[in-house]
Amino acid sequence: MLEKDLFGKALYDYWTNNEPEDLITWTHLTDPEILPVSYLFRHFDEMPPSEQIALNMAKGNILDVGAGSGIHSLWLQQNNKPVTALEYSPVSSRLMRERGIKNIVQTDFFNYRPSQKFDTLLFLMNGVGIVQKARYTGKLFAKIKELLTKNGQALLHSSDLKYLYENGPGYTMPQEQYYGDVQFYIQYKNEIESFDWTYIDENTLRIYARQYGFKTKKLYQSNEGDFLLKFTLK
Repeated sequence: MLEKDLFGKALYDYWTNNEPEDLITWTHLTDPEILPVSYLFRHFDEMPPSEQIALNMAKGNILDVGAGSGIHSLWLQQNNKPVTALEYSPVSSRLMRERGIKNIVQTDFFNYRPSQKFDTLLFLMNGVGIVQKARYTGKLFAKIKELLTKNGQALLHSSDLKYLYENGPGYTMPQEQYYGDVQFYIQYKNEIESFDWTYIDENTLRIYARQYGFKTKKLYQSNEGDFLLKFTLK
């Protein structure tokens, strides 16, 4: 997934003002669109409601999964909430260190073996996609259960892509795979990389959560189909 780490390069170029350019992203279902790198450095009042709600609800010992440029970890740290920024990209980890984030762990989420458990796990910006394919969702909840304290919470943001098939140009629901599994493409400075990503609907997440002993509560739903869920152990 990080063969070229174009996300990390774009973030670091922007941070160091090294001839930064915007990212172009698309999937096998959607057309290319520009993603301004400046958006990945947004402040709290520029964040969508799902992120603001999650950050305000974060409590105790917090793990920010897929921390990226560190915008969420930085806000939590500035508001005296103990947070660990977990990030696979070495370039993004270096960036966060330069931004002043104190606790950074550079590793893959599923290989993370901390010495302590967490009271809050954050999976923001369609964070469920780290499983890459919906059929691995069980693996996600197993890991959440491993990392979470008894009374902890996991706050997870995702989207339901069903609207693409209902309103898209002649799309038909795939039979061989989950409809939210996509091939995701990034272009930065004439380089392109792709990786598997997934957007999992609410009902599917609730089913997996129940199987792994979690209760589910919806915290937010936008008009665009994205949502924020809270998972706690029964």
